[in-house]
Amino acid sequence: MANSLILNTIYNQYLTTYAPNKSDTRFDTHKRSELKGITNSMARVNKDAPLYKIDSTPDARKYIIGMKEESRMLQNTISSVMGNAGTVELDGKIAYSSNENIATAKYVGSQDNTQYESADDGQILRSEGEIPTYEVEVQSMATSQVNIGDFLNKETLDIAPGDYSFDLNVGGQGYEFQYTIRPDDTNYEVQSRLSRLINNSNIHLSSSVIEDGEGNSSLKIESAQVGIHFGESSRAFEITDNGGPGSGSVEYLGIDYVAREASNAHFTVNGVEAESASNTFILEKNYEITLNGVTAEGDGPITIGVKPNTEAAVENINNLIGGYNRFVKTMSEYRDKQTRSNGLVQETGSIAKLYAEGMGRMGISIAQDGTLEVDEEKLRNSIVDEDSELGMTSLRDFSGAMLRKAKQVSLNPVSYVDKTVVEYKNPGKTFLSPYVASAYAGMMFNSYC
Repeated sequence: MANSLILNTIYNQYLTTYAPNKSDTRFDTHKRSELKGITNSMARVNKDAPLYKIDSTPDARKYIIGMKEESRMLQNTISSVMGNAGTVELDGKIAYSSNENIATAKYVGSQDNTQYESADDGQILRSEGEIPTYEVEVQSMATSQVNIGDFLNKETLDIAPGDYSFDLNVGGQGYEFQYTIRPDDTNYEVQSRLSRLINNSNIHLSSSVIEDGEGNSSLKIESAQVGIHFGESSRAFEITDNGGPGSGSVEYLGIDYVAREASNAHFTVNGVEAESASNTFILEKNYEITLNGVTAEGDGPITIGVKPNTEAAVENINNLIGGYNRFVKTMSEYRDKQTRSNGLVQETGSIAKLYAEGMGRMGISIAQDGTLEVDEEKLRNSIVDEDSELGMTSLRDFSGAMLRKAKQVSLNPVSYVDKTVVEYKNPGKTFLSPYVASAYAGMMFNSYC
């Protein structure tokens, strides 16, 4: 019992002190080929490395594992804003409409040989080539079919009580509705009962009872489908008496009257006439367009295109700078106990200074403690500035350089640890040993095994 308590105490101490920071990002999952490449890289790093002794105190072990974990987190932060092409994409774009009361737009794909990468929310993550712009003018929207019955006195009953039925055809599917009219019913109660029956039938129709303000009510039935699909008529549904014993209620209610037939949306794109059976459609494989209204007479066409996604860019840049600052601050905490950590802080600072002039155009400056500060107002203005490419290029290059440095640190964190050389290897006669990697750089595997 006592041994079990001791083991639990030791295990909990290890978890709280040395366990890696948890992460739920996709960058902490690896293919077999990636893990094999990491192992080979570690072996190459240690092939010519001398044999040395490492400080085994708890502070030293915490420093080594902490340095490896911080470098891993920095890699994840940078990788989260990288495109598949391996270049950091901070200046994302998003589709826009010059008048969202007429139409809204979302980027969804590519055209011809131009390559784009799009997120689920329509943000363009990466592009190669010019993304087209369109001028759209809407003449009419796609509409549904609406049937409106006769307006009947709400308080009376204008048909004999009994069992009734009628046929309803929707999209080529036939349905028979049967119901009973009781002696104490009113026209309004019959209409309400039929409205509930249609709504609960799940046949892509909606129904409601409308009033004229003069004590009369009518049954309104509308199709869920808008527009006229290829090969179909303008009638989305038809209501007829079945000719049997329960006929007569269609004429009594007047619900076979088509107040509005279904119609397609009509619009022009760059002056060319077009139509769609839906108010949401894909425009030349580039944009998902949703029509919201009709262009007023005298108003010109609206513009559909892309613009800088300022909020997304600011968030990505702040995350990137935050990851860098966290790494620098953590490594700076060990300057007094681990003299080699000062070298790592200086190296990361040198990378920031190399790109400081370009990043300064984006409102990013180096503070006295080596961290980076962001002037958000200047950053937002620079993102929409047409001359911001130089600043963005510097920011991308800085991110790429820091990613390489973080990978180097995580690959062999003991290169920044105080250690005593025991023996140098014979130059030119070294060989790869699977055990050497586990002695030095192999500590990075406590997140993956």
